[in-house]
Amino acid sequence: MKRIYAILAMTVALMVSASNSMAQVSVGAGYGLANHTSKMITGNEVKGQVPLNMSGLYVGGYYKWNFLSKSWGSLALQPGLEYSFYSKKTEDVTEEFMGTEITGKAYRKDHYLDVPVNVRYSYNILPGTLELSAYAGPVLSFGLACNSVAKFENENFWATMRVNGYNGKGTVKGEILGEEIDETLDEGDTGYSMFDLKLGIGIVATVIEKIDVKVGFNIGLLNRTSKMKDDSGDKFVSRTNVFQIGVGYNF
Repeated sequence: MKRIYAILAMTVALMVSASNSMAQVSVGAGYGLANHTSKMITGNEVKGQVPLNMSGLYVGGYYKWNFLSKSWGSLALQPGLEYSFYSKKTEDVTEEFMGTEITGKAYRKDHYLDVPVNVRYSYNILPGTLELSAYAGPVLSFGLACNSVAKFENENFWATMRVNGYNGKGTVKGEILGEEIDETLDEGDTGYSMFDLKLGIGIVATVIEKIDVKVGFNIGLLNRTSKMKDDSGDKFVSRTNVFQIGVGYNF
């Protein structure tokens, strides 16, 4: 946690340190699509691969400092802070209660805090009217929450099961034949990392110097399940890629 606080403090300092005509603060929001791909590898053979696409929203604040401006365009450093939320209805799940198998609906919900630090190249197509930019840089991504939720119900029974995807802990709450259910779960360390490092790339169109229209892609560089092992020696590989499209406003 100390590392997270240090990075956030450094980013905020960068965003407020310089207050001159070459600096610009902006906010943005838009749609995000997170693609999680998990696979199991034995030797050099991929034995199974499971994709999971989750859709959601992101909001963020950014600070752009133009450090070089020439006739061929300008270069800027643009750090920022982004919050994003993604959700997905997954496949139905089956659990055994009181000797009876019951199928329920399952959902997954993820929350992230991202710190992009981009270098941005811009060129004025029509000065004061249209500017095109391309950016690239690292994205430090911190998982705030990863929750799987399953809901079961029939004429004599209902229950909601929640499990934390990072630590395997959760709860089961419900009622069966008039008797209340309130239990805790602990499935052990999942080996799924809260931290991820991505490479962000994208393009931006700036209209009348105020409105940004962005299309970007964050490529997951780390295996978020590198700590997962099983008795057979199989390796687990999980990476997260994110597509974003959104709009922003420059102050």
